[in-house]
Amino acid sequence: MWRPVEEEIDALVRFNRRLTYPVLESIRWHHRRIDFGSVGQVERQRHKLTYWVNDGGTRYAIRYEFPRQRWILEGLNDSGMMDPADDVPPPRCFPPPNW
Repeated sequence: MWRPVEEEIDALVRFNRRLTYPVLESIRWHHRRIDFGSVGQVERQRHKLTYWVNDGGTRYAIRYEFPRQRWILEGLNDSGMMDPADDVPPPRCFPPPNW
């Protein structure tokens, strides 16, 4: 289950010439370094970038605000379970056995 955090964090990013946004490699939150293995999903809006990344068991929503040039941990999901929208087919209804 997602829980809101809304705290400013430090981020380690890498710039790639072929991408229009920085690649988020790790964050520092509560004196812990959290490394991300993959780029994840990035949503670009007018004044911010939102990163959806995971470190294996926890998923993070991290926002970069252009005007203030700061990184915000929006929320996290540490339940270790997939969201219903991730790779799970919709439920199917089968006809009763005596159709």
